[in-house]
Amino acid sequence: MNTSGMRKAALALASMHPADRRWVLGRMPDSWRSLLMPLINEAQRYMTLDAELLKAVLADEPTYVAREVPPPDVLIVVLDRLSPAWAARILVAVAPDHAEIYLAACVKARGDSVRHELTRLPSTFPRSLADELARYLSDAAQASRSGGVVR
Repeated sequence: MNTSGMRKAALALASMHPADRRWVLGRMPDSWRSLLMPLINEAQRYMTLDAELLKAVLADEPTYVAREVPPPDVLIVVLDRLSPAWAARILVAVAPDHAEIYLAACVKARGDSVRHELTRLPSTFPRSLADELARYLSDAAQASRSGGVVR
């Protein structure tokens, strides 16, 4: 078993119910079990596993997709075209580090509305929703740069 395979197996085993994990480990050769146990023990220290991330790791997908945030001037233009609720969602999902920049550029009433929405939203979104919001932001930023509008 190669190193990558051992890590994947350890992650999968760490995420199993203890009874299932014992059953699987009981049917493995001793040499594999002795290699996997330290990795399983290490993985279990981080048992708040993200199911989507685990699926991506086990499927050999990239585990981190960089989300490019447009420059602040373009971000402000794109977010201003959205309702406060959707602007807040994009900020949380794609550009949390840019929230204060955006809020500082807003008129007071809009800034207050967006800030209120930000307090109501979870700190993270499901990966698929965050990816779609990032794609929307990217498309809208590109359209904004070229003078178009994305809906």
